[in-house]
Amino acid sequence: MIRRRMAATMKLRYLALLPILLFPLLSAPPARAGDTATAVFAELPAQPAYHAAWQTMLAGEKKVPRWLSQARATSAPYHPVRIKDKDYLAGEMCKPHDCSASRFYGMFGADKRQAWGLLVTVADAPDAMEHPARHAHYRWFGKPSAKLKAYLNDQLKADPNWK
Repeated sequence: MIRRRMAATMKLRYLALLPILLFPLLSAPPARAGDTATAVFAELPAQPAYHAAWQTMLAGEKKVPRWLSQARATSAPYHPVRIKDKDYLAGEMCKPHDCSASRFYGMFGADKRQAWGLLVTVADAPDAMEHPARHAHYRWFGKPSAKLKAYLNDQLKADPNWK
């Protein structure tokens, strides 16, 4: 009986302390994207300055995967690139939980008016994990120039797992 009372008293004490312990967490202002997180490529298409370029790149394309059209993807930070005296923002993203089979390498012009990209999908084959390039399908978006295609291809080939 005494043990039950002690246990009940301890529970009440913990419950009484709970608001005090949680107050700092609950009263803190919400974190902003720039505070602790690095901006990633998949966030750009949702930004008003880039949205029109993204939509134009996808316009008229058939069977665009939803994760790509909505830019709901696992993504890496974007980075500035200079190709033939022109500036771009480049980055990559992939289908959540399926990065090895569905990835996208993209670029935005510095003026934010154009976007280009390379969608790489790998067929589900027995040796696809060991040799993804053998089972890959490449799809270009936004009609990139030969220089931009070369850059995007180089980004894919820079992946040590791409064989």
